[in-house]
Amino acid sequence: MRGISKPSGRRVLYRHLKSLLEKGIVERLNTHPIAYKLKKLPLEFVSQLSHNSQNSHTFDLSQGNHISETPENVATLREKLQEWIRELRKAGLRVITRVNNFRQKALLLSQREAIRPGTRPHADIAFLHVENMKAWSNSVLAFMNDDEQTMTMPIRTRLNDDKKALLILLKSKKALKNAFKQHKDALMITLTLPRLFPLVLPLKHEGQIFGYVPLQDSIITQLKALMTAWIRKQWKGHKIETFTAYEYHTDYTLHVHVLVFGIPYLLNWSRKVGGNKEDALTYYARKYNIPLSNAKKTRITKYVFTALLDIWLQKILVRFGSALKINLLDAYLEYKRKEKLQGPVNEVHRIHDGEWAGKPPADSTIVYSSGAAYQKVLAPDQYVLKYVTKVVDLLARGGSVKKEDQAKVYGYWVFGKRFNSYSPSLVPKREVEKDPKWHFLGVFSLLNLPDFIINNLIVDLTGQIK
Repeated sequence: MRGISKPSGRRVLYRHLKSLLEKGIVERLNTHPIAYKLKKLPLEFVSQLSHNSQNSHTFDLSQGNHISETPENVATLREKLQEWIRELRKAGLRVITRVNNFRQKALLLSQREAIRPGTRPHADIAFLHVENMKAWSNSVLAFMNDDEQTMTMPIRTRLNDDKKALLILLKSKKALKNAFKQHKDALMITLTLPRLFPLVLPLKHEGQIFGYVPLQDSIITQLKALMTAWIRKQWKGHKIETFTAYEYHTDYTLHVHVLVFGIPYLLNWSRKVGGNKEDALTYYARKYNIPLSNAKKTRITKYVFTALLDIWLQKILVRFGSALKINLLDAYLEYKRKEKLQGPVNEVHRIHDGEWAGKPPADSTIVYSSGAAYQKVLAPDQYVLKYVTKVVDLLARGGSVKKEDQAKVYGYWVFGKRFNSYSPSLVPKREVEKDPKWHFLGVFSLLNLPDFIINNLIVDLTGQIK
């Protein structure tokens, strides 16, 4: 090295070698004199190429590829951000840290209040969804084994492949069939929150986004969890299983339908409650100041349940507000006062032998007009699967989504939300042997596949790479 003394040159080389060692690119040999050799390229470095190979920008916090710092600072900053995310998740918040450019833009658009059908943000999200589906059709998933051989396959998801979506629908139907077979009684509880809370909050460091918190999603998910825990405590000793359908309104707000199997009603009236072990009717009427004269159990149940939901929601808002350093509770209390509400909007419908036991939900009735008008009431299993069925039908026909239904369908893509969830006991998992030798590299454009993937390709399930 010209103009540099040998001691200085050694220090420069040592710093570079130390950086390469920390990154896992080289390893030191136990020979004399001191020697180094290149290691196999770590998968995380190969995976990062997939981000650079795509036309759309992506971010992935685990790779730190959005941080332009020195190697030492990158590791420190990445750990600091990861610790922050762990704290948010510990508080019960959901955090999205890996997303492509299409979804990233859609998430940013969903911050706006006016994204109803007919608005520009709504049209932009619909456009981004279409473009994402096109990008997936022109991209592949790439894998590498321990021998550095590669494999590619098409991108097939529940949102762009009718077979995947149909499989989810059939599995969900099986879960419901098993549940109704095992339990004569069930309840369907619907929880709805107003579009009072931000749908999405970007997480930023020095003005740069490294993640998103789907806030309204997190709130209603935690509310459902507290509700389910309370029901299990109420009916301790009973086998309780659940099925939850996640659905979006036309403005992308999430609501849930929770089927609770194994109980005929919410409050267990035969249970002794409180320190004095009072009967449930007396205890709740006294605690919530409900006059017992001419009071029906259904009215008492509705009043008590809404009051409990209100208490739980306020606790959630305080916890989330503390974690995010924003005030969520005051906005809710002001909204409740203005609208004269007791608590979150909820509906409870009884089900017996797989059919509605009483008045069904208002939107379960479909009116047809074909010569003569007639109507059909969706059964409980059909009702909670209506949007999965809609997605399967759309994919099978290759048709476009009506504007009034776009948010109801695209919401699953924007927020990365599943169609439904259910107790694992309803559909026991089969033991499947996993092949441990293949490691996921990433998503690559077909038109920009790196040479190392093409040259080492031994399996091409796309049938498009020569």
